[in-house]
Amino acid sequence: MKLKAVTLADIAGELGISKNAVSLALRGKDGVSEELRERVRMKAQEMKYLGVNKVQGCILALIPQRIARAAGTFYQRLCFDMEAYAAGFGYQLIISSVSSEDEALCRPPALLGSVACTGIITVGNLSPGYCRMIYSLGTRYVMADQFYDDIPVSSVVTANSSASYMLTRKLIDCGHRSIQFFGSSQRTSSLEERWIGYKRAMRDRQLPILNNRLSDGSANESQRLIAQALRELPELPTAFVCGHDVIALDLIEALQKRGLRCPDDFSVVGFDDVQTHEVQALNLTTYRTPYSAIAKTAIELLYADEAPKRIQLFGEVVERSSIRSLR
Repeated sequence: MKLKAVTLADIAGELGISKNAVSLALRGKDGVSEELRERVRMKAQEMKYLGVNKVQGCILALIPQRIARAAGTFYQRLCFDMEAYAAGFGYQLIISSVSSEDEALCRPPALLGSVACTGIITVGNLSPGYCRMIYSLGTRYVMADQFYDDIPVSSVVTANSSASYMLTRKLIDCGHRSIQFFGSSQRTSSLEERWIGYKRAMRDRQLPILNNRLSDGSANESQRLIAQALRELPELPTAFVCGHDVIALDLIEALQKRGLRCPDDFSVVGFDDVQTHEVQALNLTTYRTPYSAIAKTAIELLYADEAPKRIQLFGEVVERSSIRSLR
């Protein structure tokens, strides 16, 4: 079944306002005037927007609690877009975190017994065992920002390997030859692919691939592991490719404690374009993940009656001032 319905973006386009304003108005949230709320409601009814008149069912979005710091803003943006897009088809998105205990014990979500759930989306790096348990429930199931080769469900991810390749080539083109990758590549498929993209870029230019010293660490241990890894480096590279923006933030802070400054003493690129004050203050060159496209695709895959597939979506490199050219 190919979903075709009026979306929040359609209503926003008709009224000349933002999609966010439409979502706030239809959900009765603060941030829009009563006059605008009524205009949005009337336009939605006129366009036969399903989210206003009929609830088709609930979608459960499951996120691991343990990634709150490393990727909280990333998944908040992704889930907000999924919620808004699902509403356009008359589905209510319920977001639920998965505790470390529930994940370790592969305990089914408690909400399944109290809501009429028509589909499940796991978001982020939930463990293979937990995802196999979800698959075994027999409910429509899609993975967003993760995949496992041995679990035959549809998934949608960023083109991680290609993106990391482009970021690494950006550093190489600026004259950098000693480039270190930092990212817990054994923890998630996304970070593993980013590590692979870095290695391909270095190999293609016949440059030395430096050992990824964060490969065994978890996201919540980022600060400690980075400090330890820096102590173990025989010499400081001129540039770093970081598995995500929070690792870049921790790295820059660790090197600043040594009296070094970015980009005068070292260059850094991140990943995801996280919209927090701390990260944005770094003016970090990064890769902007296509949040809205991932959200839209995840919802469409959930209700598509076709063979499981893996979809990779491209974002874009965002150039800021965290790179210094050595040429």
